[in-house]
Amino acid sequence: MLKYKVAVTFVALGIAMLILFPKKGTFKYNYHMGSTWMYETLVAPFDFPILKTQEERLMEMEEKSSELLDYYEYASKVSDEKVSSLRQSASSAATSADKNFIYATATELQSIYDKGVVGSEWTEDLSDKVVFVKKGKRAVETPGAELYSIDEAYSSLRKKISDRFGAALTDSLFRDLHVRDYVVANLNYDEATTMLVHRNAVEYVSPTSGVVYAGQLIVSRGEIVTKEIVQMLDSYKAEYLSHYGYNDSLLSSFLSHVLFVIIMLWLLACAIQLTDSIIFRYGRQLVFVAVLVLCVFVAITISMHLSESWRMLVPLAMYVIIAQSWLKPSTAYATFIVALLPLLFMMDGGVELFFMNMLAGAVLTSASRFLRKTRSQFLSALLVFVVMFMVYIAYALASGNELHRVEIGCMLGYSLLLLAGYPLIFMFEKLFSYVSVSRLWELTDTSNPVLQEMSKKAPGTFQHSLQVASLAESACRDIGGNPVLVRVGGLYHDIGKIMNPQCFIENQTSGVDYHAGLTSKQSAAAIIRHVDDGVALAKKNQLPALIINFIQSHHGTSRTNYFYNKFVNEGGDAADQDPFRYHGEKPYTKEQVVLMFADSIEAASRTLKSHSPESISELVDSIIDSKIADGQISDAKITFKEVAEVRASFKKFLQQIFHERIEYPKLKES
Repeated sequence: MLKYKVAVTFVALGIAMLILFPKKGTFKYNYHMGSTWMYETLVAPFDFPILKTQEERLMEMEEKSSELLDYYEYASKVSDEKVSSLRQSASSAATSADKNFIYATATELQSIYDKGVVGSEWTEDLSDKVVFVKKGKRAVETPGAELYSIDEAYSSLRKKISDRFGAALTDSLFRDLHVRDYVVANLNYDEATTMLVHRNAVEYVSPTSGVVYAGQLIVSRGEIVTKEIVQMLDSYKAEYLSHYGYNDSLLSSFLSHVLFVIIMLWLLACAIQLTDSIIFRYGRQLVFVAVLVLCVFVAITISMHLSESWRMLVPLAMYVIIAQSWLKPSTAYATFIVALLPLLFMMDGGVELFFMNMLAGAVLTSASRFLRKTRSQFLSALLVFVVMFMVYIAYALASGNELHRVEIGCMLGYSLLLLAGYPLIFMFEKLFSYVSVSRLWELTDTSNPVLQEMSKKAPGTFQHSLQVASLAESACRDIGGNPVLVRVGGLYHDIGKIMNPQCFIENQTSGVDYHAGLTSKQSAAAIIRHVDDGVALAKKNQLPALIINFIQSHHGTSRTNYFYNKFVNEGGDAADQDPFRYHGEKPYTKEQVVLMFADSIEAASRTLKSHSPESISELVDSIIDSKIADGQISDAKITFKEVAEVRASFKKFLQQIFHERIEYPKLKES
């Protein structure tokens, strides 16, 4: 069943990756201007256009934009109204000479309007430009020098009439008729049409500047890569990637994807096996790793559509922040390295990004023990920026490229985005029912309701739990386990005794014997029941499943030897052991093993009459040996070397607790 779950998880991850795999090829050449072409002589395998550089396109757009003409709308209604109004004023003229003057003025004004009068708000000098004047649906190209401003139109009208009728009469009648009011703008700047034409013209700038034909030499082996060669290589690369399959079969590309996914999944399994194989036992932990790896794969796939500069903004190292909240730092980092492999296989120029993210993950992993402090999180983000910038500088120096503010800004943004990974820990905690490091530290607080209830109802058990937690934490730290986790397990492993505290000797008051009048089997059943009571109480108080595992496994399937021996001594059948055995689970993790040992040793140490190093050593060895002989750690992921280290740690810890005190001298009576 266990192998089936592992296989299903890896197959599901592989299928998801194949579905999301980018349907385009990978350009196998890496190059930059000024470097030496170390590959084979490259000949164009097919025709492709030479793409203009961005600078060339921008320059051509600017040139084309400066050549485009502005558009003006001819308002015939305005000019017709003004000319018609001026002619109507002739009906009130005193003499026929005045009427002729007015008609002549109206005619000249019409000729000025026919050419066009521009409003005073358009202060731009049009004398050296050409514009389009729109009359109806037709646009006529017109020199700007032929157009009038309002002042120029009035001056021209006055001059022409003065030449014909004399300056004195012209000034007099112009003043009486208010001719100035009849001269207005009849050309309006058409901004919408102008912008539309400009935009269309700029958009139609050709992106290409020539063609490389099949069989034409692109670059020879050993040749220095010049700007022109870079332009051809960029064009070849763009054509190759946009038409993937043109010279490669779809079957071969699919098979390459399958092989890559298989290799990546195998490396992921190796990383887990070498760092924390227990993950394979717990399905949710394996699914959690698979989801994180898939998230990184999706992020890499999306970043492939971004420019090379903006790819530095994608915070892939957020994987480490989230993963190490539930996994060992070594496991989190090892699986992260595997998750980064698509950068090398799928993305052009992915080597630089791979090293940047790899070092960022290393910084976050090294600083994991300090991440509970907010200021340390900002310090880690700053260190991530520093190491990324160092990689960036190294690649820039090697390639001769200039530093770009956008890329440096993206790296800084990458570091700041990592801070958003810490709130995501709580989301994954709810999604996978995991216990984060911060949650474990909360559970170590002895002022929480469960431990407070234990201290009141079962004070002896509470003191025992504190000692077990300290003893187990010390040993677990020596063997590289999770000391915080085992401490929490030690604090809560005996909470079931709250339900019946007087059943256990550490809580009994003098003169009270709970087991008086009970048979050995009844007493054993009452003792064994505290495991089931503890599980029920833990679920009631919503303690994490990880802590419940400690409650279920701290006695495993061991025997209550005190009542079993009493039963046999009273004539009972020695083969009748089931009523005297716990029906919990055998410990599987090294933390659970350490807690089982610590629980039994701490309780037994209270019965020692002598606390000499020899007696303590004999006690530790006898209890651990009996647990091993009873098969209690047969399923556990712990080595003999680690068991030996646990023995040494327990002996040292107990000797420090039970060290000899000096006897204070009594004061002599005078």
